[in-house]
Amino acid sequence: MSVTSSLLTSQKEQRPKVPVLNLECKEVELVELPRVFDTPLREDLIKRAYIHLMTHILQPKGASKASAHKYSVESWGAGYGMARVSRIKGGGTGKAMAGGFVPSAVGGRPTHPPKPEKKIHKKLNKKEKLASLLSAIAFTAVPSAVRLRGHKLPDNLKLPIVVTDDIEGVSKAKELKVFLERLGLKEELERCEEKKIRAGKGKMRGRRYKRRVGPLIVCMNDKGIKKAASSIPGVDFTKLSELSVLHLAPGAKPARLVIWSKSALLSLDSKLEKLLA
Repeated sequence: MSVTSSLLTSQKEQRPKVPVLNLECKEVELVELPRVFDTPLREDLIKRAYIHLMTHILQPKGASKASAHKYSVESWGAGYGMARVSRIKGGGTGKAMAGGFVPSAVGGRPTHPPKPEKKIHKKLNKKEKLASLLSAIAFTAVPSAVRLRGHKLPDNLKLPIVVTDDIEGVSKAKELKVFLERLGLKEELERCEEKKIRAGKGKMRGRRYKRRVGPLIVCMNDKGIKKAASSIPGVDFTKLSELSVLHLAPGAKPARLVIWSKSALLSLDSKLEKLLA
């Protein structure tokens, strides 16, 4: 069954309800679960979309056009028992630079180097991108999948986690951390604080340390919550309008632990309507 046909059949069914919590973690009301969470779980589609979207943030790279052309070089000529390749003047080293024309010489120009003008940008169909996003959202409401990804969830915590819009105004990391601990995510925060040194040569290339990915907070607006979230290791924030598979499935692995504001949750079906249109 396709994503579209599955969601069309779910429109007629009575929707389950989920509790909305306040900042004291007390239940204040019940709201209907959006139809987005009925989207088929397509891990293969999410992985494909993640790989394509990751190419959109890559920086163009390649050898300099002036590589091996910046030297004043001259051939020694015949009589030295050496190849008549252009060499660096002075120093007596005899290092061949070839004036940028002989790639076989040490220090010569690169052979067919990657061009900095080339952008590694994989295109993704709009409906495919949206379908993968909806599937990634649906994964966040499956407790077994969230735990399998490595998140530490208490047994009494129901998914999806929905909080009143007051969370948008939490501007201090201390207040946000207290709220997360009230939810029962103290063990999850401790897991994200661990910092390990990467194995291999990656640690020499600006990727020395590795950290766990923790909860993602999704709201309609930012009234200080982004600054507070950025100060807690592993915790991220994004607006609903900027939500992407990159947020929901880091490393192409879906089922991230997500905390929704009430208005963000109730606005999810607007994304679904775009797919069904």
